[in-house]
Amino acid sequence: MVVNILGALVGLVKVRIAHTSIDSSVFRLHYRWTTSFCYLACLLVAASDFIGNPITCMSGGGVVAKPINTYCWIESTFTINISAPGESSFYHGNTYHGVGQYDPEQHTKTYHAYYQWVPFVLFFQGCLFYLPHLLWKAKENKMANTLLQGLNRNSICEDNEKKKENIIKYMRVSAGRNGCYSIVYIVCEALNFVNVIGQMFLLDRFFGGAFIEYGLKIINFDLNDDEAHDPLATTFPRVTQCSFKKFGASGTIETRESLCILPQNILNEKVFILMWFWFVILATITAMHLVWRIVLMASPLARIKWIEQRGKLATTPKVEQGLRQLPLGDYFLLDIMAENLDAITFKDILLGCTTNSDEAGANNGSYRPFPTVDDDDPVSYKRQMEALSDTAV
Repeated sequence: MVVNILGALVGLVKVRIAHTSIDSSVFRLHYRWTTSFCYLACLLVAASDFIGNPITCMSGGGVVAKPINTYCWIESTFTINISAPGESSFYHGNTYHGVGQYDPEQHTKTYHAYYQWVPFVLFFQGCLFYLPHLLWKAKENKMANTLLQGLNRNSICEDNEKKKENIIKYMRVSAGRNGCYSIVYIVCEALNFVNVIGQMFLLDRFFGGAFIEYGLKIINFDLNDDEAHDPLATTFPRVTQCSFKKFGASGTIETRESLCILPQNILNEKVFILMWFWFVILATITAMHLVWRIVLMASPLARIKWIEQRGKLATTPKVEQGLRQLPLGDYFLLDIMAENLDAITFKDILLGCTTNSDEAGANNGSYRPFPTVDDDDPVSYKRQMEALSDTAV
């Protein structure tokens, strides 16, 4: 599983030649681009944590000993907030916001312990974005690739006609039995949307309720230029405080207050502000895509129009009626083939799948009525014969 997940990052840079597509471009935004972004951010933050110096504490005008740095990193640091009703801004100390002389009657402490876990959270997010793709791959099991038989890689081959006949034969034999194939895919697309929304609430919990409105606060801050409510400084403070307790010379516990600099938060704020805006965009695109899927499921006319656009062709009345009678699962397979095949090859397959019977139903409210009597159209021919018989009587 780890190899498959890491393959998402490699998939951005490797060249894909005639790759069989089994999902939509919106689906790929989740498991390929968003997953890769999470892993790249994880590597950058982890390098800042474990290669650089993630925290530096000072006390009494000088840098404190390394054990205190380690203690403050592990046990977390804090900032001072104004505890007056209606106030949520940092306390304005002498030099930096959020640090200064703590007064229990006027101030509250906000502890920041998230920074140790940021690389692990980012990696976990990448896994969650890749999970729906893994589920779909397990169900799909290279079915589309097997069915296409390499037609998407070489459309000029002496046995292409035989391959087309094999596809048409399979579609006829499996007619009405591909519903589970399409349902699982739609469920996985819905999981993508649930995952984006769920991760926004997950990060909001991780940052103590500061993520959901993070981007809106950034926009409002840029518009109003209110330094007292800088969301970057309050959510990802660069300077914090740390209380280190130790035994003194007489055996009493001494508290040593240190001022700590967190350079990692400069990177964290950039990562998560980009993530907030991307999550909003991704959730919106995914929601619109799901609405379009529902429209395709509910409207035969929409399915016909979509196949025309995907296959770059104009359907005849005969093909239109075949598409109207086609089960949703079979239509979904045709849609995948339209994604992978050239227009001429797909047209041949579409004609074979939708005109496989000499008996066609009535017009069924077709959006394109039969314009003329066509000898190739058995329905039109039948109508003509019936009209002649009535006239003779």
